[in-house]
Amino acid sequence: MIVGRRLSWHIILRYTGIPVAVHVFFALAIVVGYRVFGASWMAVPTMPISVLAAALGVLLAFRNNSAYDRWWEARTLWGGVVNWSRTFARQVLTLLPRPGRQPGDELTELELAAVPSRLLRSAVDRPSALLTVRGTRASDGAVRDRFGQARVPSGARDTSGEVAVLGTPLQAQGEPRGVITRMVEDITEDARELVYAQMGFVHALRCHLRRQDPLPEIVAFFRPDVIDALREEHNVPSAILLWMATRLRRIYGQVSDPQKVLFLHVTMDRTLTEMTNLLGACERIKNTPLPRQYDSLLFAMTRAYLVLLPLGVVDELGWLTPAVTAIIAFLFIGLDAVGRDIETPFEDDVSDTPMTALSRTIEINLRQMLGETELPQPVQPKDGLLY
Repeated sequence: MIVGRRLSWHIILRYTGIPVAVHVFFALAIVVGYRVFGASWMAVPTMPISVLAAALGVLLAFRNNSAYDRWWEARTLWGGVVNWSRTFARQVLTLLPRPGRQPGDELTELELAAVPSRLLRSAVDRPSALLTVRGTRASDGAVRDRFGQARVPSGARDTSGEVAVLGTPLQAQGEPRGVITRMVEDITEDARELVYAQMGFVHALRCHLRRQDPLPEIVAFFRPDVIDALREEHNVPSAILLWMATRLRRIYGQVSDPQKVLFLHVTMDRTLTEMTNLLGACERIKNTPLPRQYDSLLFAMTRAYLVLLPLGVVDELGWLTPAVTAIIAFLFIGLDAVGRDIETPFEDDVSDTPMTALSRTIEINLRQMLGETELPQPVQPKDGLLY
């Protein structure tokens, strides 16, 4: 996704450079033939060209609006992935039973010291003084500002310019990942494994949508036997959700109260269902492009209009025809290229949903919920691009 305040000329020329240059040289040839060689037959009336331009503008606007709706829906869906991942981790860490503990039991001093973070300790400790105005001021919890720049904690090393290399384990990039930095008694092994499985689901979903092998990205989040079983699956994110549901069913067997089991089942199943819906919606966008007729028709009409344009203005503009053609060709070709680009938001391109950065954000949030301190750094934009 482009997050820089200025659009790079490299990106602009990538989409429009060669086609615009072709039409400018064609317009120059028309001017030379008309002015130098007296080929007056090259000039055509401007009325049909004006009508064609109006029709082309309407079609481009319709196609670009449809493409933007797909792009925005993709970003909204990944916002849902972020929210439901946090919800799942919160539910796992706060709702699932802990073996050997009865409802209403208070934590001992030793157990209280083992709670993973200061935030959670404040939730289970005995209440202290009332909140002050100063105590209510806090950040929004985001790891990225409104310009797409990652917020690096004070004292942490600067990782500007670093972008995750897709398909490469972060251990190769010097980033800690999937490492349990501090074992605590208050988080059960089941809960920890489920939270790690949610991180694996997010990374697997990203790779699944980009047609990449997800196993190198999720190997740090699962036991080796789980990874071996996932190698046989065609849809790895869906298989991970099934594994998580099965693991939860085993945990429900540790609860003797039927009402508690029903509550846990309904609550956790709703969260897994929401993530399944998000997976299906992303696959719908990925596998169902806009009708190809729009691409073919717009491409043909745009090129036809730009061929006729210098023939219609050469009589009035003369040697200025190539300059005017360059401006108009840049506009129409650029609009056509933008619509074609943003209609596929999961292709790992400059305009796509920044799934790598969002996956890292989810991983940071969930690992911090587990009380870990050695966290990977947020993905930083590179040359104004966030992947």
